Amino acid sequence: MKKISKELRKSYIVLIFLFLLSYIGIVIFFACYINKVTYEDLKTTDGFMNYELGEFEHKLKLGKTIENLFQGALDECPKIDGLSALFIYNNKIYGEDYPEDTVKKIEKEIKSQEVQKLGFYRYQFIYREVKVNNNIKFDLILVKNMQEDREILQGIIKIILFLAISTILIGTYISKNFYHKFMKPLNSLQDITNKLNLNTLDNKFNTSSQFIEFSNIITAYENMLKRLKKQTDSQIDFVNNASHELKTPIFIINGYINLIKRWGYENQEITQEAIDSIEEETKNMSTLVSKLLFLAKDNISDIEHREFSLKALIENIISDLKIVYPYEKINLIGEEVSIISDYNLIKQLLVNIIENSIKYGRKNDIDIKIIKGQNIVIEVKDRGEGISKENLEHIYDKFFRVDKARSREINSHGLGLSIVRKITDALNIDINIESELNVGTIVTLTLPKL
Repeated sequence: MKKISKELRKSYIVLIFLFLLSYIGIVIFFACYINKVTYEDLKTTDGFMNYELGEFEHKLKLGKTIENLFQGALDECPKIDGLSALFIYNNKIYGEDYPEDTVKKIEKEIKSQEVQKLGFYRYQFIYREVKVNNNIKFDLILVKNMQEDREILQGIIKIILFLAISTILIGTYISKNFYHKFMKPLNSLQDITNKLNLNTLDNKFNTSSQFIEFSNIITAYENMLKRLKKQTDSQIDFVNNASHELKTPIFIINGYINLIKRWGYENQEITQEAIDSIEEETKNMSTLVSKLLFLAKDNISDIEHREFSLKALIENIISDLKIVYPYEKINLIGEEVSIISDYNLIKQLLVNIIENSIKYGRKNDIDIKIIKGQNIVIEVKDRGEGISKENLEHIYDKFFRVDKARSREINSHGLGLSIVRKITDALNIDINIESELNVGTIVTLTLPKL
């Protein structure tokens, strides 16, 4: 795992290195520019001297002395700051007064028409031998004093060094300062996380950050804790309700067992009543546990897709429910429709919806319609108790029952619609419930297009 501090330090080192490269580039640019200007000055002057030297032979024939020719060439030579022309003939120097030690150093160099250097940005020169009429030989020195250019370059280097050191110091300061600002909210968030438990999930914590990104993270973290608190409370409530629901039939079963122990051996009627009640409560517990296990799954992963007749499925459901509710009248309206979906989940979905209509339908007729159009729609309508607007918002909550007083009478655990919601989400089925007190309820299922 990488540390943020090291990664930040690396980033700033790279940034400082890039700045230093740019500074070095500036120095190199000026150094190259000075060399280029000096080179062009020397070559320009050398070209002029070549022209003048070409006329020496003709002028000597006209009677002019070599010294006069030197002086004439020097007078006509282009006037460039710092650049001097020197003729050396018979160990005598003709031209500007020039430091003798510099001339001696140049004389030790190779005679060539190429530009040469003496010292670091001190002098650049052209030193060559010239022959006239094969009997007159002299040396020509074109030398550029680069003292001013050297001082300018040294000034630039000093400025660059100052900027480089300033960049390193400022960059180090900024990186450390930024790191401390960056780490403060992270450490705060870490401390809060370490102190979190189920009892402190809803505690408000004070964190401040100068960065919008951290503020967004902290806000998202607070929202996550709120959701976690809500889910935790919901799970605790679920466990408590489930324990309560299981405790009741266990208490009843235990009561009948004690009754059998006391009177069952002598009274056959009491024994039969107890056995029937135990059987009923066992079925009730089995149904409840099955529903709890279904709801306890994180998601419905293995979804089967196969083609089946929707109308035939509903007819089978109605036939099965008739065994438990023989006096209920359920009307099925609609044509034959085939769908591709999970047969068992669709069956469980419809069983829960239709059974709810039976339980709260006050023994009135229940109408089931299959409507085939742009989508396949299933509508289940009862004419029973209905649900108020306030309660309609909570119908998918686990263990929620509109009439808790009648819950055991109608064998309701308040889990049916929770299962319905879970299945519709898994199969991407749109569900809509409309209800009015003492009028009835209409549940509409819209199946997705194939």
